[in-house]
Amino acid sequence: MKYSFVWLVFVLPACGAVAVGPSGGPDAGVVPAVDAGAPVDRGVALPIDAGAVTPGDVGVTRDAGFPVFPDAGFPFDRGVPTDNNVPFPRDTGFFIDRGAPRDDGFRADVATPTRAAVVAGRRCRDDESCFGSAADLSCIPTPGGSVCTNPEGCEQGTTTEEERQCGGRFSTCLTFGAVTAGESFSLCTRACVPGARTEATGACAVGSLCTTNWVQLPAGATESPGCLAFCTSDADCAGGDPSIARCNTRLGRCGPAPSNPMLRPDGALCVPNAGGSGVEQCRGVCFQISATRPEQGICGSFINTRVNPACPDDPSMTPRQPAGDDLGICIFRDCETNADCADGAACVFPEDESGVRRDALPYCAYRTALQPNGIVAP
Repeated sequence: MKYSFVWLVFVLPACGAVAVGPSGGPDAGVVPAVDAGAPVDRGVALPIDAGAVTPGDVGVTRDAGFPVFPDAGFPFDRGVPTDNNVPFPRDTGFFIDRGAPRDDGFRADVATPTRAAVVAGRRCRDDESCFGSAADLSCIPTPGGSVCTNPEGCEQGTTTEEERQCGGRFSTCLTFGAVTAGESFSLCTRACVPGARTEATGACAVGSLCTTNWVQLPAGATESPGCLAFCTSDADCAGGDPSIARCNTRLGRCGPAPSNPMLRPDGALCVPNAGGSGVEQCRGVCFQISATRPEQGICGSFINTRVNPACPDDPSMTPRQPAGDDLGICIFRDCETNADCADGAACVFPEDESGVRRDALPYCAYRTALQPNGIVAP
């Protein structure tokens, strides 16, 4: 299936330590003899000579047929005794020195691919640039330039399911945009880590940004971040098709011409969908800001905040974006009174179902029923 891409009209929304002592048997030491006093004289009785004292002799010798003589505390002098009763503990503290292990250098981890080697989401010029993936990927033109992805799209699912569709680890299925019929669809690309500064740690390659593509998600929906093609120069749009050969840096998309600096700047009022009549209004795009008042829009631009966090028309303007996402929108100009706004805009506070949010910062926009006069200078 071949998709024709268009941009949506956006509504902003103990281990315990075991002490081990020296190894070896218990310390037998010197066994104290039992002093039984002087022996009782029972006549002349000689104990049977049992020969040398064997280990375990506790000083008491029993003769065959004669009474037992208690040990008086003085052992027989048998010359220089051999100490067989006190074993020396085995020394386990020293090991054979076999030298230092051989240094084989760094071993390549062949089981885990690197992020930079992921084919999905890679910029390309032809299908040959997309070989090497477990998935069937082709070089497909997208609004941000041609990238390796699957022409039939992919299905949202778990991380494992998306990696299986998109070529393996560090790939993902990202909600991408809309086809002409208005259906949302997803494409395979490289997974990324918000806030990472290098490709090795999860940042996207030059010409892409890390995002959930939050402007395309339904309210309340969540998405894992992926690398979205976002052109920064005409080189990102090369491919031979003149209709997508120029980079509009205000949108991060490839088209027939770059941004026109003579059009309305970010923050100016505009009429959504007027582009259908062939009338260009904004340097970027005209965002519809109200579901109940579709004729009210404000000019804004998309930016890659990781590359350049400042808005192009007004550096004091704060980009709107979810925390950690690289895709920002420069649209609302901060103000204190109506005098800070131009082109008929008024300085108003944000509103929600509870009413006027005077605890929030005001910005230049349309007057409302609750704020018909805006914020008038004193």
